[in-house]
Amino acid sequence: MASSKRRALVTGGAGFLGQHLVQQLLDTAQYDVTIFDIKAPEDSKVTVVVGDLRRMDQLLAAVRGKDVVFHCAAAAPSAENAMNNTLMQAVNVDGTANIIKACQEAQVPHLVYTSSASVVFEGKPLHMVNEDQPYATKPMDFYTCTKIRGEQLVLAANGQAGLSTVALRPSGIFGEGDPIFVPTVVKQARAGKMKFVIGNGKNLMDWTYVGNVAQAHVQAAAALAGPRSSRVAGRAYFITNQDPRPFWGMMGDVCQGLGYARPSIHLPFLLILLVAALFEYVIRPLLRPIKQLNSDFTVNRILIATTTRTFSAERAHQDLGYQPRVSMSEALARTLQSFSHLQNRPQQAADGKAA
Repeated sequence: MASSKRRALVTGGAGFLGQHLVQQLLDTAQYDVTIFDIKAPEDSKVTVVVGDLRRMDQLLAAVRGKDVVFHCAAAAPSAENAMNNTLMQAVNVDGTANIIKACQEAQVPHLVYTSSASVVFEGKPLHMVNEDQPYATKPMDFYTCTKIRGEQLVLAANGQAGLSTVALRPSGIFGEGDPIFVPTVVKQARAGKMKFVIGNGKNLMDWTYVGNVAQAHVQAAAALAGPRSSRVAGRAYFITNQDPRPFWGMMGDVCQGLGYARPSIHLPFLLILLVAALFEYVIRPLLRPIKQLNSDFTVNRILIATTTRTFSAERAHQDLGYQPRVSMSEALARTLQSFSHLQNRPQQAADGKAA
């Protein structure tokens, strides 16, 4: 008897969001799941295809026969990758174009794309904006620029060659398995760099637990396959925990939760912004022939850390039925527990030396 389960492919399925999405798809008992990633996960309950988004032959083989593709794979703006425009373009734009083409050629009916709330950010405050907010006309970094283009390609492909598409824009993803946010905070805290608050520290930011982002992806796929598909297809949706927190308060909660001091020394915003601009636009280019400097100390990072960025997820609630299942408090507790190995244990270290 043929399986009645939907056949899903998750690109980036070995990554942070991808692993949570794969598990939630399995938990529904409604999907046969295949992972497509440039690396295989250490332990997987599903079929794994190791491949590259830049290889059309590999993508075509992977998407063939699937009912839905979740395109989560992306080149993230880590300190190592943030200035690599070639990589960002190849993965986030060309790779997305390849996914679209492969889905169309293989007659895959549904594509759910992981975009980013950053597609509307250009350094100015955003107060509970909705999806009517236009794309950033002056993107702050290569990542934002390429995610804008990727989302535009996905939404433009809706209704072409039988493909229905939807884009999700999560803001500030965090949770178990996070490869960037918590490890970076801890690294900075251990280096003594998390003592400081840039600006007045009152700027709000929307954060989103990774499990809730995965939940939204599952709901988006269900919506594309359901009676409201014509309402959802071709649209973008902000996804948040619907509980904005002060950016520096969140930094402090992570630091304190792992045994480090909360940021408390205020530094003037304009001074730090000027120093970051000098580093990014003068010092780094001058030193590039001698040494490639990878750093989070950029104008974009300073603006993210000091500018209010909150988004309305009301449209996702209305169209997808999205309501975050895990609260911020519970999400933070789960996250800190998963990173207990990064706890600051100065007393234990001192006792060990004394022994």
